[in-house]
Amino acid sequence: MPTAVEQDRQIRILDAAENAVAELGFAGASLRHIVQEAQVNLATVYYYFGSKRGLMEAVLKRRFGPLRQEHLALLQQFEEAAGGRPLKVEKILEAMLLPPLRLMATASAKHHAVTRLIGRIVAEPNPETQEMVRSQRAAVRAAFLKALQRSLPKAPGPALIWRLEFVWGALAFILCNPRRIELETHGACNPADTSNLLAEMIQCFTPGFQVLARSKRKR
Repeated sequence: MPTAVEQDRQIRILDAAENAVAELGFAGASLRHIVQEAQVNLATVYYYFGSKRGLMEAVLKRRFGPLRQEHLALLQQFEEAAGGRPLKVEKILEAMLLPPLRLMATASAKHHAVTRLIGRIVAEPNPETQEMVRSQRAAVRAAFLKALQRSLPKAPGPALIWRLEFVWGALAFILCNPRRIELETHGACNPADTSNLLAEMIQCFTPGFQVLARSKRKR
C-alpha cells in the first residue's frame, strides 16, 4: 500500500505528464520537462512507471477509464429505456457525445486540462500513442458500432465506420481547442453552451447515418 507521500509524488508526476502531452503531444513531451514540473528525479519516474510509455499508459488509464465507464453506462441506460428495441441514431449519438462535452463544460482548470488532453491524444498522429489510445477505447468503440449496426442493419459496414470516425474526429477537434472555435466564429459558436453544441452535432450527423438505413447506395 503506497504511503501518502508516495501517492502525492505519483499524482504530481501524472499531472505533469498530462499537461506536457496536452501541450506538446507524446513525442514532444520529454521526461526531462515532466520531472522538472513534478519536482522529482528521473529515477523516481522509472521506479513508479518503468518507462515513458508506462507513464503515458498510466495517464491515459487515469483519464480514459472514468470516461469509458460513463460512455458505457449511458449507452446501457438508453438501451434499457428502449426496452430491447434498437436505439434511434439520435440517442446513440447523444451517448457518444454527452460525456466528453459535459466534462468540457465543467468549470474547473483540472477538467479543462483533461478535455485538452483527450482532444490532443485522439488527434495525435504518433503511432505509439494511437496504439495506446486504441487499447483504452476499444470497448467503447465496439459498443457504439454494435449499437449503430442494430439501429441500421442495412448499412454497409465501411460506410457506417466512416461516419463513426467523422463523429469522433469532430469531437476531438472541439475538445482540443474550444476557445479557437469561439474566436474563429466571432462568438457565434460557443462550445461552452453544451446543450446547444450537443443538439447541433446530433442534428448535423444524424442524416448521414439515417441515409444508410435504405438499401445499398448506388455507386
